Amino acid sequence: MQPSPTAPAPPRRAGSRAVTAGLALLFGAVAAVAGAAVARHATVAVAGQPATTTFVVSGAVLLDAQATFRTDGRGGCAGTDDLVDIRDGTPVVIAAGAGQLPVGQLTDGRVLTDGTCRFWFAVRGVPAGHAPYRILVGSRGGDTAYTEADLTGALVTLHLGG
Repeated sequence: MQPSPTAPAPPRRAGSRAVTAGLALLFGAVAAVAGAAVARHATVAVAGQPATTTFVVSGAVLLDAQATFRTDGRGGCAGTDDLVDIRDGTPVVIAAGAGQLPVGQLTDGRVLTDGTCRFWFAVRGVPAGHAPYRILVGSRGGDTAYTEADLTGALVTLHLGG
């Protein structure tokens, strides 16, 4: 007995495999971005404890014109005298009740055209719902109490030496 001839396969559309692969890559990228966004704002529950939502506090520290600071000749700056600890790498701590103390650091100290010295900071992992919050920069701060709304959405600006 002879095998029966099979019907020829329908012709493939040009590029259909590329379209399928492209769609798979697109859906994978969307899932990765969505997963990263969720991971950035929630910590996984551990040993029966509920997940903790966190946020990021971003802002600037300004050494006012009256403050003493030195320049490095390349546009950078650092505090002197009473502000000697204010420089790139100085810790920025967000105190939240009796809970965690997330830490960031001052970066990119720059002399601005108005004669001030500005540093950026970002502190990740600040626990939500633990107000009042206090910001400590180096060996100073903590005098002002902030709400969560004060610290989210807009950059926080702290003035030192004025």
